[in-house]
Amino acid sequence: MLNEAKLAKDPLTYFTKEESKTLEALVQKSDSVVSRDEIAQAIWGQNWLKRYSDWQIDRLIYLVRRKLSSAYTIKTIRNRGYVFISNKSTIPHIPTPRVEGTTPTQSYLEYMNNPQNPRKVLFDLFSAAKREQILPKIKKTKLILVVNSFSADNVEAAAKVFPGSEVYFSNFDSRALALHQNQIDKLSLPLFHTTYDDLRHSRLADSTFDLIINDFRLNFNTTHFQNQLATGNIFRLLKTKGQVIISVVIDPRHKALRFYQPWTFQAQEGLTRFCFTTVYYQKLFQDCSFKIVADFDQKNGRLWRPSYRRFLLQK
Repeated sequence: MLNEAKLAKDPLTYFTKEESKTLEALVQKSDSVVSRDEIAQAIWGQNWLKRYSDWQIDRLIYLVRRKLSSAYTIKTIRNRGYVFISNKSTIPHIPTPRVEGTTPTQSYLEYMNNPQNPRKVLFDLFSAAKREQILPKIKKTKLILVVNSFSADNVEAAAKVFPGSEVYFSNFDSRALALHQNQIDKLSLPLFHTTYDDLRHSRLADSTFDLIINDFRLNFNTTHFQNQLATGNIFRLLKTKGQVIISVVIDPRHKALRFYQPWTFQAQEGLTRFCFTTVYYQKLFQDCSFKIVADFDQKNGRLWRPSYRRFLLQK
């Protein structure tokens, strides 16, 4: 149990309930970065996504700092979160956590955020979904998760197709999150947010989202096991009857003996990624208990090299 009296300037200092939860989250990970998302989860529990408030977190950190003993400090780590330390210790250098699979390069980010380059982004996905009557099959969406988006113009695309919905852009790359947050601020979208999360080890709460969009992000995984983790977490994060729009680059070899051996490719962006056969992805979705509602944009997908497929899934 957290002994707040030992941490306070005065043993009689009173911490409110929310201040106590904030302090406990920091103390439990002393000398390590605690993200704003982790603080939000400590304060608001399973409803943290809906109740999230940067202003409230800033105020709680401010109030806790005022009440802390001079023996302790809460240090702000820019764009990462906070570290609770004893003033006798030094602040450790904490690198961005390494994740499994392919990590984007700076040149990839620059390519994907240059509208003059040929890219496959959410504008293309939504155009295909509209053209092939997929959008009418998508149920009313209050809360949407867009997984590992690396193109900031995806923010505008989602805002046009889902006006009034609350949208979270998750990523394990802080550079991509910064690009998206800048676009959200530029477009003044109060219902749009960014959050640091790796889908393969997601910290997000069960049964939260009505719709999850995963546009070519399974191809950042290098193994079948990573695909299972990612797809299983998509299923876990969805509400009952929740839906997924998912795009995947396809292994062109179509040989059963290579079912679990990925084929590598480099598109114009110059980043090596991994893909499996169409039959593999269909089986992956079904093994994770998804129903395949639609397999669409096949004609356009075959025109690209390498080719791709898009699916609408339902929990």
